[in-house]
Amino acid sequence: MKLSIIVVCLNPGELLKKSIENIRKQTFDDYEIVIKDGMSKDGTKEWLDEFMAKPENASLASKINFIQKKDTCIYDAMNQAIEKSSGDYIVFMNCGDSFYDEDVLKKVFSKDLPLENTIAYGDTYFRKSDSLSKSPTKITGFVCYRNVPCHQSIFYSKDTLKERSFDISYKIRADFEHFIYSFYKGGRNFVYLDTVIADYEGGGFSESAKNRKRDKEEYKRAVRSHIPLKERLVYRAILILTLHKVRGFLANNPRFAKTYQKMKGMLYR
Repeated sequence: MKLSIIVVCLNPGELLKKSIENIRKQTFDDYEIVIKDGMSKDGTKEWLDEFMAKPENASLASKINFIQKKDTCIYDAMNQAIEKSSGDYIVFMNCGDSFYDEDVLKKVFSKDLPLENTIAYGDTYFRKSDSLSKSPTKITGFVCYRNVPCHQSIFYSKDTLKERSFDISYKIRADFEHFIYSFYKGGRNFVYLDTVIADYEGGGFSESAKNRKRDKEEYKRAVRSHIPLKERLVYRAILILTLHKVRGFLANNPRFAKTYQKMKGMLYR
């Protein structure tokens, strides 16, 4: 089974090198790296050409497909990369993201994953709060409403993205919208991997102060587009009764995050 690892970048600097070196350490070898660059001006192409030309990098260079083309947003860039990918599964590890350890892909693809109509997902280590976030073992409507698994910890069978790619009218929440569409309308199979997939750095585009308002607006549009009103009302009531704002504070505070995530993991199981 072949994997396409998509890396989207724009003026990434040292982060692209960091991402490539992290991928190189994987003990699983059947992958390609699709690098989609949005016309960087920081010498990204020149650095990559030099990197790939070195004899010691020849094996890795043969796995790299570099695409340099204009795009309108990160999800447009991801869609362009999807079209150029040839793997049976696709995962997005953009600049600054990392696999949790060198055996992640070996663990994932030692499982008997279906080749079609499947979204597989695992757990995520959040570096900012120094805590391990367990994903739910089963995807439900409430999971979709509350918070889906971290995008860097999701593997898509190729057809789930090529049949219906990311909606680029969403600038922050297209991955979230795609996930809940896949559950409610796409008829996808969801497989929990019970493995820590990503080491997520945080502090990305969606987390900046100026984008938080848009993030909330896109969240509301996505759930209204796919989740029936009666369900939304029930889920909203559950969140209020279970003090979701307090839990959100605990999950993101380094002092309490580890304990909170351990308790959440126990409840999921």
